[in-house]
Amino acid sequence: MTFRRYGPLLVALLAGLGAACGPRRPPATGPPDTARQPVNYFVRVQVSGGMRYDISLTTDRIGRDSLDFALPTWVPGQYGPLSSQVQAESFSVQDGRGDPVSTRRISATRWRLYPEGAQYLSVAYQIVPDPPSEPLPFRTRLDLHSGYALGAGLFGYLEGFEARPVRISFDLPNGWRAAAPMQSEGPNRFSALDYGAVPGTPFVIGDRFLDYKLFQRGRSHQVTVQGAPADFSPDSLLTLVDETIGLGSDFYGEPMYDRYMIAIHFVPPDVSGIGGTGHGAGAAIFLPEMDSRKVRESGMQTMLLHQYLHAWLPGGFGPRDLARPDWSRAPRVEDLWLVEGAAEYYARLLPVRRSGGASRERFYQHMGALATLWLELGGGDGIAPGELVGPVLRGGDDRAMARLVAGGALAAFLLDVAIRDETRGLRGLDQLLYYLQRSTPPGGYGSDPESWARAAAALAVEPGTLAALGGAGTLSLDEGLERAGLRMVERAERRRTLGARLEADPDRAFVVASVDAGGTAASAGLRVGDRILAINGTPIAPHEVVATRYALDTYIAGARTGAPIEFSVQRDGIEREARGQVRESRVQHVEIRELSSPPSQALLVRASLFQPTPPTP
Repeated sequence: MTFRRYGPLLVALLAGLGAACGPRRPPATGPPDTARQPVNYFVRVQVSGGMRYDISLTTDRIGRDSLDFALPTWVPGQYGPLSSQVQAESFSVQDGRGDPVSTRRISATRWRLYPEGAQYLSVAYQIVPDPPSEPLPFRTRLDLHSGYALGAGLFGYLEGFEARPVRISFDLPNGWRAAAPMQSEGPNRFSALDYGAVPGTPFVIGDRFLDYKLFQRGRSHQVTVQGAPADFSPDSLLTLVDETIGLGSDFYGEPMYDRYMIAIHFVPPDVSGIGGTGHGAGAAIFLPEMDSRKVRESGMQTMLLHQYLHAWLPGGFGPRDLARPDWSRAPRVEDLWLVEGAAEYYARLLPVRRSGGASRERFYQHMGALATLWLELGGGDGIAPGELVGPVLRGGDDRAMARLVAGGALAAFLLDVAIRDETRGLRGLDQLLYYLQRSTPPGGYGSDPESWARAAAALAVEPGTLAALGGAGTLSLDEGLERAGLRMVERAERRRTLGARLEADPDRAFVVASVDAGGTAASAGLRVGDRILAINGTPIAPHEVVATRYALDTYIAGARTGAPIEFSVQRDGIEREARGQVRESRVQHVEIRELSSPPSQALLVRASLFQPTPPTP
């Protein structure tokens, strides 16, 4: 089918945007006779005289003339190059006698140390909070009452010694405490089997965060909440977390982690970088302040479930570059679309499966919104999943991750339907993921065609059915939907919308490309060429996916017709405020509907989507 580019911007529909990594299998490096020697990290948090983390690393039995200390060059969940890297200041090294060790800085994240055979080393450095260019889930933060960081934002490593046990101790201001999904060794002290468990671990510290403990599915779970208002009630959130744990565990089976933490952060809507990330043992989600009784209505279920499913893929099993990462370079994951697409697809399908077929219309609405987004982002009927990955890994394209998640979720849907069609509803994408979970070696699975041919044989489908997983082939939306007795319908209706079509410019801002007569934007006098910076004080931008969605949903779609609205715009290089009223505009979008008289095979495929058969060996 053909589709024209209609506003408003539909990137805002992607509630689950956010990526994942954090495998539990580190590179098997380091001399075996010293593997039991721990690497000790001491973190002192300074909130007076300059916000910073003072970090020292100590370990024994080095016995080398030279070795490298490095900070990760990429943060798990951000697969491409960072717009800014973690910067260490005041770097110094001493031996066991307290004498300085010679060092040479090789790059912004790497130092060469010359201990000249010394057995004991102490490495000290400072980490200052990241600039606000990175999304909040990947940004190292610190203020007068709280701090947050992924392990990759704080802890460097001695190259060749990543297999050693890790111990982390925090020296915090009075009244502060630390939380992390690691083995507790006492107050504010944690341990891990090796460094591989550290980079993707979220660390929450402060004197005001709320802390809730859950024991579900034989595992310890922890929910922390930062930035909660005084009247915050945890009931709705904890109920949603409990449901999320149940959905993920019922789908994938026994959890692949010993403990898990969900770090929720409520921030003012004018804070940039809102979003989420999920890893092998924890997830961090940053959201605008909201009514604690309405977390489900906010779309949080999709985001939370998307991130939680990453505890399995890739947290427990996954592609080679994520299962055995090289922290000195960003991973090259050819089938990253499957990692993100499967999480987004099942985050929308699993709640419908649990509640029964009566709610399948909600699933169609979700997939229709993703199809609309895909087409708005320049996609067509054919989806080549392998082509979605390159722009994300290269970086520099603010919409690349949105295309990956939307296109990947649709590709996962089409692949699920194709497998069910070929097996008469007996198997689907579920079984492919179960196969990968049980057959993936410790070093991760590969994306070579032979491995997918073996997977096709295990599922009893033709190798061509899984061709897209090997980087070949294109999936057709129209043909794939027809296999399940579904079709896309282009609809137009009047809704409270922005009433303007936006495009991204090279400066990472939204530029008005057209204005609907009589719409919201027109009421504020917006013109073609204006750069919209904020709506009612909430910043919007191509990379601010969740904040943009929040602004469009809260201030326009969820407002009453005629409600006042204010835009911050830049026109002719001058920033100004533009005030108008919320109005309705004619909006075209895609809906997914069931065919009235589909073939019996299509009915079988459709039914098996919502009532799948149990997985078979």
